[in-house]
Amino acid sequence: MYLDTDTYNAVENYDLLNRWNPSQNYIAHGFVYPFFHSITGLIETPPSGYDPAKAAALLSSYEDADIPAGRQINIIAVMREAYVDFSRYGVEGLDASSYELYHQLEAESYTGDLVTNIFGGGTVDTERCFLTGNYRLKKFRSNTNSYLWYLREQDYTVEGSHPYYQWFYNRQNVNGYLGFERYRFLEGDYEHFTSAALPEDSILYPEVYADFGANKASGKPYFSFVVNVQSHGPYNTDSYSGATAFLTGDAYSDTCKNAMNNYISAIHDSDLQLMKFIDKLRADPAPVVLVTFGDHLPWMGDNAAFYDDMGIDLDPGTDTGFFNHYSTRYLIWANPAAVKILDHRVTGSGPRISPCYLMGLLFQQLGWEGPAYMQMLDELMEIFPVVSTTGYYVVDGVPTSTIPSERIELFQNFLFLQQYWRNEWLYSK
Repeated sequence: MYLDTDTYNAVENYDLLNRWNPSQNYIAHGFVYPFFHSITGLIETPPSGYDPAKAAALLSSYEDADIPAGRQINIIAVMREAYVDFSRYGVEGLDASSYELYHQLEAESYTGDLVTNIFGGGTVDTERCFLTGNYRLKKFRSNTNSYLWYLREQDYTVEGSHPYYQWFYNRQNVNGYLGFERYRFLEGDYEHFTSAALPEDSILYPEVYADFGANKASGKPYFSFVVNVQSHGPYNTDSYSGATAFLTGDAYSDTCKNAMNNYISAIHDSDLQLMKFIDKLRADPAPVVLVTFGDHLPWMGDNAAFYDDMGIDLDPGTDTGFFNHYSTRYLIWANPAAVKILDHRVTGSGPRISPCYLMGLLFQQLGWEGPAYMQMLDELMEIFPVVSTTGYYVVDGVPTSTIPSERIELFQNFLFLQQYWRNEWLYSK
């Protein structure tokens, strides 16, 4: 019982304490219980047969590659809170025009499905899998290999923004371990721009663009990772006061329609603000590529009740239900200055992948080989494009819950590589 995470997270002794804050959660449980439970985070159990020397030998057949001269393009990555395109599900009574702006952006981007490990919460799982190339995470208590450290070695400025509390998921500490030089939060920063509990994207994007512009004086290429919060749930089920009703029909309860209308209203405005940001980047003379993706599907009623009401299959025991349950979208967009350097338009359909592969896919579009770890992971992506902590995979294009016998050795190499990368510090800074 002491080690069970669900039991630990279910106990809330004090209403004033926030269970998402690790320190306050600790206080709520007293001393002894957290002390014993913390054992679960101290030691990571390696995969069966793991040998660090063998993993190092696998990685040694690749070499870190520098970003080619003249191709050090700026990158802005935006993870959008609970952003999902509901028009893809064929929901009766849904006004699909609410996604028109996003579809316009998709039409001029490289796009695909991102199969996450999470549903309705757990934002940092997708976030940190993208930044590190890990398919599952460990406890971060010291500097840990990530693509941010590689970019810093390539003389990039590495920073970002999340206009929410810095203690949330302990980003105030973990972001430094991952390689961020500077990160902006609500406290002492975005709280000065708005009184909203979930600061608006109309505040966030102008600040991101200003940071991008300010970095030009350094003469260094730029990487920024941004997490918005405007569309964070839960979504009001009691009422909806917006001018446009996006979900209508007698088939749905008022609570379902209110939740959906409040959600879509938030992301519709978020799309509008993103397009304003894109227009600034489009006109900017500096080459910049933007990658954006959702972290997970939004909360829609206890036990996903509103998904059932809308006829969306979320049964993870079927292929369709699994991908509905865990898939969001990603897109990669390049401004005209970047297209000129790349000598190709960044458009088309990309593969269905796990978040651990997304940075590598971005590097491929930029014509970068990247660090040795990414190069090996790129090759494994061709065989195992979806590797989920739920125990569901796509192997050679086939969804499965069991690794085929002819791929077991290669999958073991994948697990060894991941274990080594998570635990053996390889950077000097």
